[in-house]
Amino acid sequence: MDVTVYQCGPAANDSERKALEHLRRGLRAELGGGLWILLANLSFSVTPRLQSDEIDIVAIGPPGARVIEVKHWADRHRPLLDGEAERVANKARKIGTTLRKRASDLPHVGGAILVTQEASRARKLVAASPARGVGVHTLAGWKDAVGLDKPDALSTVQVRALGKALEPKAQVAVDGTLKRLAGYADLTLRSPRDERFHRVYKAVHATRRDRAILHLYDLSAGGDEKVARRGYDAIHRLQRHAWAPRILDTWQDAPGYAGEMYFFAIADPAAPPLAERANDESWSPEARAHFARNLHGGDRSDHRYGCAARKARLASHRGREHIASGPSLGAGAPAEHEPLLWPSPSFRLPCRACNVLFAAL
Repeated sequence: MDVTVYQCGPAANDSERKALEHLRRGLRAELGGGLWILLANLSFSVTPRLQSDEIDIVAIGPPGARVIEVKHWADRHRPLLDGEAERVANKARKIGTTLRKRASDLPHVGGAILVTQEASRARKLVAASPARGVGVHTLAGWKDAVGLDKPDALSTVQVRALGKALEPKAQVAVDGTLKRLAGYADLTLRSPRDERFHRVYKAVHATRRDRAILHLYDLSAGGDEKVARRGYDAIHRLQRHAWAPRILDTWQDAPGYAGEMYFFAIADPAAPPLAERANDESWSPEARAHFARNLHGGDRSDHRYGCAARKARLASHRGREHIASGPSLGAGAPAEHEPLLWPSPSFRLPCRACNVLFAAL
């Protein structure tokens, strides 16, 4: 069969990309001369006054139209099924209302949830369907998800016309990144593009206007929630320190992707990276020492890897070369009475931040 794919917006996660590609390949492998149109990541609203619905896939073919929600769910997500099925059913009703203006004889527009998780891990989820009239299917059951085996009701001309009715009027620049999430706008990807499990964005909250660093975890790209949450737990434990980044949004489900994607946000300090600042030749050893002392708050016991003060003194005890004089990194000692003794370039500090800080000296 002929298949036309309209990528109306960027895919939010690997699960959506995987499902779309599976449907495209499956339909193309089917015998027959019909036309199928797949509209992916469609922002749809009945009127401009209402907030747009985010629809993962709208499949239009000879049997009619289907609204498909993609989930990377397993049996443990069963409590979420009824609520999600209700949302899918509402989206299907809106799509059906719009398309019947172009084709009055259009069959009922149903909804389906396509699960990209391994079939063995979603058996109870599939068995619990239909929920609110919405069926749950694994990738192996994709034909039921799109209604492929139902009798033909639309001609190729009608399929093309219905696809045009939903296709965005302006071409969307799809670069694989999100632009909005959970109230945050102007998302700018800061992590490598090929990193799918943990993505980092700079963003601005749409109402609070807070500048933030948003960490987004996509479980459909591999890994589990325990692994994903380690970074947040570490930052949360550090909140008692004045130098720690402030948490703006705690660990939570990404809206619309419960059980699949999680995020948290911290305040954007708008400061240059330490590695970049360390290469600034105008930053004197004395100023670096002062920064390092403030970094550890003057309390060596706070830092699990040891502080720069201990290692500077250790270097002096080992007879390292005295390369500069200035304020001490030690707490409580008069700065003017103790020279700064710093180790040779081959000496490594257990504190990674201080290693970066003094590497350029």
